[in-house]
Amino acid sequence: MDELELLARSLPDAPPPSPEVVGRAHARLTAAMERPARRRSAFWGWTATATVAVVTAVVSAVTILAPAPAPVIAPPGGNDALLRLADDVARLPETTGPYWLRPLINGSLLRVEAGGEAFNVLSASSAYLWQPRDPDDPVQARQRQEYVRPATPADERVWKAAGSPAEVARVCTPGTPAKRCGKLRLGDRPASCVYTRTRQSGVLGDRRLGELTPADLAALPADVNGLRERLRRQWQAGERHESFEEFLPRASWLLEMPIGPRVRAAVLRLLAGLPTTTVGGTAEDPLGRRGLAVTFVKSEGFAMQFGADDEVAERYTTILDPRTGAVLVANASVAAESVEGLAEGTYLSYQAWTDEAGWTSDRPERPRGCRLSSKQLP
Repeated sequence: MDELELLARSLPDAPPPSPEVVGRAHARLTAAMERPARRRSAFWGWTATATVAVVTAVVSAVTILAPAPAPVIAPPGGNDALLRLADDVARLPETTGPYWLRPLINGSLLRVEAGGEAFNVLSASSAYLWQPRDPDDPVQARQRQEYVRPATPADERVWKAAGSPAEVARVCTPGTPAKRCGKLRLGDRPASCVYTRTRQSGVLGDRRLGELTPADLAALPADVNGLRERLRRQWQAGERHESFEEFLPRASWLLEMPIGPRVRAAVLRLLAGLPTTTVGGTAEDPLGRRGLAVTFVKSEGFAMQFGADDEVAERYTTILDPRTGAVLVANASVAAESVEGLAEGTYLSYQAWTDEAGWTSDRPERPRGCRLSSKQLP
């Protein structure tokens, strides 16, 4: 279970997050680790995603899901880029603080229609989670829907020509159940803000590699061989539906957890040596940041629905900070072909970490304008 799944379960009285926005990429790529990839279709249902408040200036900068620039093709031995990055990361100073701040921005592109014309809208939501070092200190989470609005200036012109309606209709494939293809309300103002506070006994909300605490992560070996053996024990303690070699790419999940620079460098070196890792080169993420595009598992051969097209090819990419090796964007879905209303290379959905991610001394305060959920985190 990752943080977003954790938050979703904790807030039953809030509009539920869209599974495609907060879980589809993790689910698909996890499946790719567990069995050979096959072409699959996934229907994009829509709900008014409730996620956590994020700094307004950062969210406002996320104006469109723009086409992703074609990554620079890496030269032979391209995975050496990860080794060079690891060398730089290992020299970074350790950071500390009483709270691990996990700020996420989720974006998704949807096809809609109004006035007889179709266009695209962008949904942006955010999620903050504070994980304390002290197990007696409560975990706090905040969620907020940021906006749903025309994705580009061209889309905005179509919307205005239709009279700037507050509600638009989803464009769906024939036969889609009506409840999955209803009206969608547009708006620029944040909404559905909720938060929760609960004690977790120090265990991280991200349980994809088991129940780990910040102390467990701090104790991870900072050398490749030691880290490999520690992961082997983790694999042996699990259900073992795959070989250890098939399990190893999951080490990339550590890059999304509170680990220090030396451990992060060891993770990068381990991943660089795996046959499943491919470095694509330099790319720009949906927030306009330049990073290193990389995939740790098979990322091609998937399909999804967009508008009236039910078999749109997509690929996934992860983008790393070229200075720190931290994740900028995890498993972003990118259109691998052009269809009506969608250009090849466009980001379809993503989960981005803002630059605030990391250890902080700022104690989380009760957010203004947010509703306290009475449901405890599991």
